[in-house]
Amino acid sequence: MTAPFDIGDDGLDSIQVPTRAIPPTTAPVPAVAAPAQPVSPPVPITDDDITFDDENIGEAVKITNDLPMVKISKGETARFAFVPGIKIKRALVHYVDGKGSIVCNSTKDKQEVCCAKSDKGATDKFTALVYRYTNVDPKTGKFLAGVTVPVVEIQAVRMSRSNMRDILDSTEEGQSVYDIDIRMRHDDSRAFGYKFSKASSKNAWRGLETTALPSTEPFADGVKLASRLGKKLNSSELNATFASKTATSELSLADLADLD
Repeated sequence: MTAPFDIGDDGLDSIQVPTRAIPPTTAPVPAVAAPAQPVSPPVPITDDDITFDDENIGEAVKITNDLPMVKISKGETARFAFVPGIKIKRALVHYVDGKGSIVCNSTKDKQEVCCAKSDKGATDKFTALVYRYTNVDPKTGKFLAGVTVPVVEIQAVRMSRSNMRDILDSTEEGQSVYDIDIRMRHDDSRAFGYKFSKASSKNAWRGLETTALPSTEPFADGVKLASRLGKKLNSSELNATFASKTATSELSLADLADLD
């Protein structure tokens, strides 16, 4: 039975949030059901938890990516929640005019051409797998009148460090960024970029785990999600890319990059 869903209060305080974990989509069904195991409360995410060290990123751009990005036009609002169990990805990136976002290849021991061509260094970028609510008002992000069950799609969202900080600051004591619904708008205080804020202190999708949530299995390994940070190039490709291009780490330009 679907949990109560109150759209009259956008805080959604009346939603009954189950404490059980989302069941794995590919786990075999045992002959005899095992006793339910206690679920530990989520551990609040911190800056130290948001790291990027994925050996699959080098192969990520070589696959067909069917993971859509969260996109909104001026004046629109997207509403979503981070998918639990899928770690947020991070990388340092450069924006190259005409090429988009390029993952930085420099290390603490060696500076690559991507940094040599940039006067401000690389910029932190984050990407997360999200449940995006599709039956909300595109202007406000509130659920449409008459909605009793949220409808979601699997998408990815890219964020700057300041965006990630705003989301972290939106959580309450003891909460994780996976516990809240998030609102995304264009940032009216500058020409480009987005603003993120809390839409609700509870996830609207909770209670739909076994009935109405699309499968996240195709994205569980993080490869397609990691590729949404930017293009990963080898040294030869970097030299060719930066031979006649100028890189910048301006957040406003990086936010414009539309990855394939």
